[in-house]
Amino acid sequence: MALSGSSEQNAHPAVVLVNGAGGAELTGVHELLTDGFHTPSILLTARDLSAQAVGLDPETGTLEVAGRRVRPAVVWTRHCAPDTLTAHARPAGSVTALDAVACSRFLAQLAAAADVTVPGPAPLGTDQLRQARPLGVRTPRTLLTTDIAASARSLGAARVIVKTPDFRLVEPDPERWASHLPVVLDAATATGHPGRPVVLQEYVEHAAELRVYHLDGGLCAFQVRQPTPAARWTDPDVVTVTRVECPAAVAAAVRTLATAWGLRYAAFDLLLTSAGEVVLLEANPDGDWLFYQRRAGWTGMSFLAAVMVRQLFVEATSRGGRSDARTAT
Repeated sequence: MALSGSSEQNAHPAVVLVNGAGGAELTGVHELLTDGFHTPSILLTARDLSAQAVGLDPETGTLEVAGRRVRPAVVWTRHCAPDTLTAHARPAGSVTALDAVACSRFLAQLAAAADVTVPGPAPLGTDQLRQARPLGVRTPRTLLTTDIAASARSLGAARVIVKTPDFRLVEPDPERWASHLPVVLDAATATGHPGRPVVLQEYVEHAAELRVYHLDGGLCAFQVRQPTPAARWTDPDVVTVTRVECPAAVAAAVRTLATAWGLRYAAFDLLLTSAGEVVLLEANPDGDWLFYQRRAGWTGMSFLAAVMVRQLFVEATSRGGRSDARTAT
């Protein structure tokens, strides 16, 4: 493959979707874009970077995949961190640490060359909670700890929840999930030294648990009912998901945070207390939706995601749209 400086003249704008590791969300978006909206799009996986000829000219922003040359107008990447690519490689061990880092950096450069990127930047982990408070959004009191008992007592809450964030991304084998699953404990009797830092939070009593998807300003909300925080992974059939109208206070909180963080897409996990107070648990820029729409018996999230991407593509490629979209992260 040879990409020249003049290659941009022969490249047509397209959407590039990258399923890095785990999940098939963007597969459905690609099908809708191609078959429903007749939008030129390419679907890539990390495996494609080694299985077929792929090249990127960072200067012109031209991508070539198996002989097809495009200019990425919109790039959406999911689960492309090196540790995730390594953990989910099949067969196991087939991707080295160096391979994973090289792939991850290539995909980051691809996103940087695009006119518009999804999901957009976001603070990581507990830094989200620290930044949300000054913006007027309540968050649970949170500690990072290797001593669950001592931290639970110092938190001053009656009950606490212990979490290992993103455990599925680096441990793909469900048989090894037991010690990583979120669990609610009475603070007075909580014990444990997990041997690694975990997130320990106050357990917030609530009237509703919500998952709200932010799609470039649009919102899609589901109410989630589950007997335990780990039920989705231990007994998914007992989890009830209902498509609901997003409460006004929740919508305001989500849009405030997404705007402050420059997020086009994210899955927000929130609680709504009986007093109507919104509590942020997490905003996941790689948040999945197939499980939730399947449990709700409503496939509209995939459609809404495709609509968002289609609109971003139109804006990025039309006259009078984004004048210099490369400045938009």
